[in-house]
Amino acid sequence: MTGSPRPDDTSKTAQTGLRSLFGDSNFVRLWLTGAASGSMRWLETLAVSVYVFETTQSPFMVAVMMAARMAPMLLGAAVGALAERFNRRKILLSGLAIMATVSMTMGTLAVTGAIELWQIAIGSFLTGLFFASEFPVRRTMLGEIAGQARIGGALSLDSASNNATRMIGPIIGGILIETVGLHGAYFVAACLYSTGFLMITGVRYVRGTPAMTIGLITSIAEGLRYIRTSRRVVGVLLVTIFTNLFGFPFASMIPVIGKDILGLSPIPVGFLMSAEGFGAFTGALLLTVTARAQYFARIYMGGAAIFMCMIVLFSLSQQFGLSLAILITAGFGVAGFAAMQSVLVFSDAPPEIRSRVMGVLAMCIGAGPIGVLHIGLLATWFGAQNAITIIGLEGLTCVIVCAIIWPELYRPPPKEAS
Repeated sequence: MTGSPRPDDTSKTAQTGLRSLFGDSNFVRLWLTGAASGSMRWLETLAVSVYVFETTQSPFMVAVMMAARMAPMLLGAAVGALAERFNRRKILLSGLAIMATVSMTMGTLAVTGAIELWQIAIGSFLTGLFFASEFPVRRTMLGEIAGQARIGGALSLDSASNNATRMIGPIIGGILIETVGLHGAYFVAACLYSTGFLMITGVRYVRGTPAMTIGLITSIAEGLRYIRTSRRVVGVLLVTIFTNLFGFPFASMIPVIGKDILGLSPIPVGFLMSAEGFGAFTGALLLTVTARAQYFARIYMGGAAIFMCMIVLFSLSQQFGLSLAILITAGFGVAGFAAMQSVLVFSDAPPEIRSRVMGVLAMCIGAGPIGVLHIGLLATWFGAQNAITIIGLEGLTCVIVCAIIWPELYRPPPKEAS
């Protein structure tokens, strides 16, 4: 029987894996494309939220726009199955090209003063549709290029960069909406999508598994049948649903809290909205070099619990500085949850159905639109602060219940005999 590696050996292995990843141009191009598109996502989210609230003075309308962006994630299972049938690189290229065109069109409408709320809603929906396909396609490509030995570091690094975009994007969005206008955010988004397109054209990628020859419905059904056989995957998916249902939707109320409760202008609101991303970025970087496989599940569950607790505390804060500190701490929880979410599902799923299972994961993330509408209605009835308190408590309760029913979510996997 072989001995387990010492902690210092694990750290050295992780660092060596990171160096090899940065030396792989295909991985770097995919990783940077994710960073570029992620920056656009959060930049536009802040700009649209502030613009809609200033135009309508309605927290519910802000929630509706966020829901329109997140709704396509419900198609994740179908998108993941399609990714098994077609060239993933071409799917990604097509999505980037379409989104560059959409952003340029929206920017033109905004700069000419012809833009209307229904057009913004359609643009948000198309953005969400792109990210519904980007999640299973690009992350599966990243995992296959990295290989099983480097998967933890690869997806933790991708999670770190995604969290960095959640930190930088809202700040830039706040600056653009205050100094340039909504059209500035859309034009910058078009540039970022175009940059991602150019980077992917240079990626050489050979899919790790052969293209599917069975029907689409059968393909989806096979992925769902596999999920039913893995208790840990079922648990991960349910915690993902609850976190996206009762956790992440609170971000849609940050502009409302910033302007109505804290009395902030768009630029400091952007800093407030970026605070969680800063914490998540810092936490994900630490996980990239320190996380060990036997603790992946515990990091995932602990991260979800910390995130929910911080949401409740944020709802009680009346000070800008304290709110920033709470959201940064919440980001540390998000880092553990988001990084390990994909790692656990990718590692447990057989190679031939990974895209389908990752697609189901994206579909579970798609619970977000329901959560956004939920918090929007709560904010209309009870106010934004009380709405955040309620959903935070709902989410924390669900995470605790999942931990009780699925102990596999925090226990290390059994050691295999050699």
